[in-house]
Amino acid sequence: MRRVVHYRLEGLPEQHLERVHAQFEALAGARTWRCNPPWIASSYSRGLFEMEYFRHLRNDEPSVAASGFVKMAGDETDALIIAIFMRDLSAEYGITASMRDEDHPLAKLRRLEFQTGRLPTGQALEDVLAKRPVIKKVEGERIFFYPPTFRLHSQGPPSPEWAYALCGIRAYAPTLLEAEQEALKILRGFGHLGG
Repeated sequence: MRRVVHYRLEGLPEQHLERVHAQFEALAGARTWRCNPPWIASSYSRGLFEMEYFRHLRNDEPSVAASGFVKMAGDETDALIIAIFMRDLSAEYGITASMRDEDHPLAKLRRLEFQTGRLPTGQALEDVLAKRPVIKKVEGERIFFYPPTFRLHSQGPPSPEWAYALCGIRAYAPTLLEAEQEALKILRGFGHLGG
C-alpha cells in the first residue's frame, strides 16, 4: 500500500480560498509528479469528490478551512516540495498548516505543523531537515539536493540557497523546485549529448 500524505490549513479566511486553489493548481502544473499532483478541497471547491471530502472532514474538524492528500509513489522530493509549499502558505497567510505522513521513514517528519511559517518550536523547516542530501534517481542518474543548512565542509558557512549536484556539476537555486527543474534540464542536456 502506498504512503498517503494529508495536509490541512486552519484559520484561512474565506476570501483567500480562491487564491489558495489557484496556488495549488500552479504547484500541480509546475513539475512532473511521481505521485498524484497535489490538490485542495474547501468550501470553494466545485468538484463532487472535493466537495464531499471537505463536507465529511468539516463535520469531524470544524476548524479546517482547506485540506487534501496525495498518495506517494516513492519520491521523497514530492513530499519535501509539498512540505515547503505548506510552510510557505502558512507564512503568507499567517495561518496554521499541518501535514501528516504516518509512514514517513523519519519519525520527526511524520507530523509537521507550521504556525505563520515556522514550526511550533520557532525553528525553520530547514533547521530540522536531515543534514545530508535528498537523493532523487532519474533515468539511472542520481541527483543530490542539499538543503540550505547543509555544509559541504564542517567549517564552511551554510548557503542561503538549495544546492544540487549531478554528473560532477554542483550549482545553486533559490528554491528546491527551481533546483529540481535546473537539474532535470542539465540531465536532459547530457542525454542529448550522449545519444
